Amino acid sequence: MEQTLSCYIEEWMQTFKAYSVKQSTYDRLLTSVKALEGFQIASMPIDEITAVHIQKYVNELAEYGYGLSTIKRQMRIVTAPLKQAAALHQIPADPAVGIRLPARCNVLKAERTAEAYTQEEQEALWEEINTHQRAGYATVALMLETGLRVGEALALRWRDINLSRKRLCVRSTVVRLTNKKRSYVQDSAKSESSHRTIPLTLKAISLLELLAANAENEWVFVNDDGQRLSYEALRYQTQCLCKAAAVPYRGEHVFRHTFATNCYHKGMDVEILSRLLGHADVNNTYNIYIHLYGDGFDEMYAALIP
Repeated sequence: MEQTLSCYIEEWMQTFKAYSVKQSTYDRLLTSVKALEGFQIASMPIDEITAVHIQKYVNELAEYGYGLSTIKRQMRIVTAPLKQAAALHQIPADPAVGIRLPARCNVLKAERTAEAYTQEEQEALWEEINTHQRAGYATVALMLETGLRVGEALALRWRDINLSRKRLCVRSTVVRLTNKKRSYVQDSAKSESSHRTIPLTLKAISLLELLAANAENEWVFVNDDGQRLSYEALRYQTQCLCKAAAVPYRGEHVFRHTFATNCYHKGMDVEILSRLLGHADVNNTYNIYIHLYGDGFDEMYAALIP
């Protein structure tokens, strides 16, 4: 029986990816593989797949309402294994040459813009945060003051913080493996650019000093039982915080976006913001926050018109 695309991808994953990528990356690939199973191309023999079949698959994804970033991921889970198969002469040629992503205007699901809490909502949140009613409130506070990712905040150890020098070092992150339904602390940041040192505000220092006074183990954020605070516990406590503050719950990543928005309103340059957030490229930062920085028209107008 001829090898189907689905079977070949499974073999490709085990041979070329299982030991060459991070567990979190492998987990995301598994999610893409599962999503592919519902499409006809998954059951086709790999030596019969042409560029037309792949293009039709990409077009189907757009018709079904997938977002552009998801379409890119799903396209790669097909094209990368087939490229490998061609390199190993398991198929005559790479069929993925010339595949085109759909134009944004043809994608039903619009790309999400970065949401942030308004000043009024932030004031309501801080009023509740300052009650220190739940352990997770301090985590939210630090994310608002530093722009840390959720995993970075949950992985913080006291050795990462230097209060006398007013700085925090990002060295690790908590990774969730969706397909294995577990999480672990990865002793490296999300990427090379994510390894960074962040200056601490006075509010952040006061918060950490309060936590340090009662610290009993290596983790900065812990549950009442002294165990490291988990994603699930933080999510529940964040929902409680938002309910008490009478503001909508928008997930935990919104606190990072709120930090970035606050930095913009303080006049921070996008390159400095990019370094604070740990982005690999300043263009990533600009693309996420283009709604803040705009298209530069006002600056161009001012330069041309005295």
